[in-house]
Amino acid sequence: MEERGILVPEKDKSLNQPDFLKESAGTEPMSDLRNQIAKDARKVVAGELSEAEFYQKYHQAYLKEFGVDERPIPPNEDIDSTPSESSFAKHMSRRTLLKLGGAALASLLGARWLSGSAFGAEAATGDKDSSLLLKGDDAQPPPTKRVQMGWVVDLEACDGCLSCVYACQSHNFNPAGVLWIYVIAFKDINRDEPNFLVRTCQHCGNPPCVKVCPVRARHKRDIDGLVLTDYNLCIGCRYCLVTCPYGVNYFQWGKPDKKNLYHEKLTDYRGRWVIGNPPLGCMGKCTFCPDRQDDGRKNMVCALVCPKNVIHFGDINDPNSEPLRYLEKRKKDAGGTLSVFRLLESQGTKPSVIFIGQQPTREAVQVDGPVSYAAWGLVEKRLDELGGPRPWFSRAFGGGQ
Repeated sequence: MEERGILVPEKDKSLNQPDFLKESAGTEPMSDLRNQIAKDARKVVAGELSEAEFYQKYHQAYLKEFGVDERPIPPNEDIDSTPSESSFAKHMSRRTLLKLGGAALASLLGARWLSGSAFGAEAATGDKDSSLLLKGDDAQPPPTKRVQMGWVVDLEACDGCLSCVYACQSHNFNPAGVLWIYVIAFKDINRDEPNFLVRTCQHCGNPPCVKVCPVRARHKRDIDGLVLTDYNLCIGCRYCLVTCPYGVNYFQWGKPDKKNLYHEKLTDYRGRWVIGNPPLGCMGKCTFCPDRQDDGRKNMVCALVCPKNVIHFGDINDPNSEPLRYLEKRKKDAGGTLSVFRLLESQGTKPSVIFIGQQPTREAVQVDGPVSYAAWGLVEKRLDELGGPRPWFSRAFGGGQ
């Protein structure tokens, strides 16, 4: 499969972490707009702003920034989407866009971040969210029972061994420091012993990252609710990174130095490139192993290697699924009362990861875990490498706002 390229000015390399995950905000010209769009997208998922209002408010800004605006909008809404000079570019092939080159493409599309991705025909072939469609698409009735693959994570069984972290990083051949799973050790009120929080993409039922993608590269699969990135469409604008309240997105700054050897193919059942680590200039994050979902295995590498049976994966909308049966068993074993929580659920994201254990309080403090990342050959100090997870941890639980 052909590797993609992207033009990224040197001065923009500070953008690989969202401003709210940094101790000091960025100063690049587009940061205020990007941050405002991210805030309003989170208002949409919280029910404080309508989809139509959000689309209309930033439509012209998207056209000016990217030359295209393919964000999902509610069907039958009266949206002013006046064609721009770049509207025909949505139907140009990826090969044609590559041939245009940097200067010509910049003139044509008016975008600050450029890539060889196609803006239109490929996107139109993907599955559609039942409630949010591209303008002009035919509305499809939602399925009677929507499948949402997710996790039940037993934090009370986790010992911080990092087996899941290493397995995921190795399986997807992600660069050093790019960890789609991160096990955070912390101490809290009346709990001096180390506690653990397994952080990954929440594959939200109502993902704000999907609402801000200008080319619909970030999308939600209808068949199982996985939130994925189409690497052939992604232009690396990083709006999804800024918008996600969980801090789980990574920008691929360099060309991957390792191939996806453990994946038989990199496209899912729809033919979309969503598997493995991303190519140069694209966004990456936990995928819930779509290749394993498509071929019937219905499992993930991280769950398979866990020696403590911490991660339980399945359809969290099905009471007979393995994770929910495990949850019920744990509740029964605990005498009918069990502490469970979802991360930042109050924001309206509908996270698909359910934790068993005590939710960290505002007084929680991150500490070193019993096993170092260096022991697994991983980057130990992700704080220095990528600006997290300490700022996110403080933000999520109230400390150091």
